[in-house]
Amino acid sequence: MSEAQQKTGDIEDVLKTLDRVQSEYRKQAPGQAAAYDRLRQESREPDVHNDPGFRTRVAYAVQDVERLLGPTLEKEHPLRTEMTERAAHYPGLNEPVVAAMMRETHRLQQPEVNAIRTLASELVEGRQDPDHPDIAHTIENLRATVFPEPGHQPAPGHDHAAGSAHDEKGQPDKTRGMASPGEGAPPGPEQSASSQPGQTHTTDPQKDFREKQTGPAKDAPESRSTMDGNGTKENAAANTREMNAAARDQEDVKVIRGGGFARLAEAIASRIDSQPANPASSWMEKAADFSTRLHNARDEKSLEATERLGKQAVEALRDLRERPASSIMAAISDAGKGDPDGVAGVLSEMKAGGRYADLHSQFVTEKQNNQAFAAQLENVTSRLEAYGKGREAAEATGQRMGMSGSVTQRFTQIDAEIGRTAAEVPGKKEGASALEDMSEKVREMMHKAVTAVTDFMTRMNPGPTASPAP
Repeated sequence: MSEAQQKTGDIEDVLKTLDRVQSEYRKQAPGQAAAYDRLRQESREPDVHNDPGFRTRVAYAVQDVERLLGPTLEKEHPLRTEMTERAAHYPGLNEPVVAAMMRETHRLQQPEVNAIRTLASELVEGRQDPDHPDIAHTIENLRATVFPEPGHQPAPGHDHAAGSAHDEKGQPDKTRGMASPGEGAPPGPEQSASSQPGQTHTTDPQKDFREKQTGPAKDAPESRSTMDGNGTKENAAANTREMNAAARDQEDVKVIRGGGFARLAEAIASRIDSQPANPASSWMEKAADFSTRLHNARDEKSLEATERLGKQAVEALRDLRERPASSIMAAISDAGKGDPDGVAGVLSEMKAGGRYADLHSQFVTEKQNNQAFAAQLENVTSRLEAYGKGREAAEATGQRMGMSGSVTQRFTQIDAEIGRTAAEVPGKKEGASALEDMSEKVREMMHKAVTAVTDFMTRMNPGPTASPAP
């Protein structure tokens, strides 16, 4: 009985097939081989063989090995169809463009595949937003690499991604990724579909695709004879064109550089080999490290943005109190001096039937007839609403990072200022302050901040006049 006939539907049989080529794989891709070793160790855990996520990772390993060493898992193997289909997908991925790129990983180089899988994992785990400018930019750059426009001249270093897997002597080129079996020319994103196992293909399927886009390769055997006579001039001209293109690419990189996942797209746009001579850790480990740094940077930017929103809210409140466009604010402040509960007591009774119903009527009239005053109130309302949303997001960020105390301390002064001032400004509803327009969670933060700052000022300046600093 032949070896092919002995194949079983057990995933362990696929792993054993990969085991047999690991010595050669380790020589050429030690980093990828190390990742496989961890996968192999995980395979010994009970019941893991039936886990869809594990089987998908085995499929990735099959694709990665075949990308470098050529067909490894036989075409007739019972699990060939499953491995081919799983390798072309990322479980739970709903972003259509990235899903389309996943279906093309069989024909790409390993660095490009790693970038696509990393991006897919970030999106599925909810750690990245496809609508975020950085991520949208990365997706577009990867898409342009995977699905070049018709007639587009690939950047230097990209042409070998889809080139022949043989060197000039006709021998297999171990530094280039070889296409997996059963795959044809890459369709566009809207036409891409799952790879069909068993589909026949040419020795170099990417050559056919390139010829459809740009015509026959100039270094093809049938073209070489016409080039021999002009080899030196042609090579010089080609080198000049390539250097000019590389310079343009470098200018483009300078323009788009600026954060987030964009560095992945930049790396892909550079001249890269499918397997570095001494690769470091696996793509999953690199992705984890990159993700940590990326999230820390994004979290800091988010906190800085919330601080700006807070300062804008403080300025809007101060403008209303110190440079009001209506005398009604002074009238409310004067009434608060004679009320046991201060301005807060006045605002609570500024309603129909309340003790300060007349102030409420004046306030409503001013809003309707005094456009400058109405604009001031609208500015305060919008600034407080924006800061409230940002403040809740900042609190969630602090909890996720395990730094709730630090985040709270960072916003204490702003929270205290807003909490103290907004409590003395009429809100949207009669009988309520602007502070009461904010969510209960944010109001609680404000109250705690006011108390904390008041206590601090009392300790620093004991006496009846101690109050939060403006």
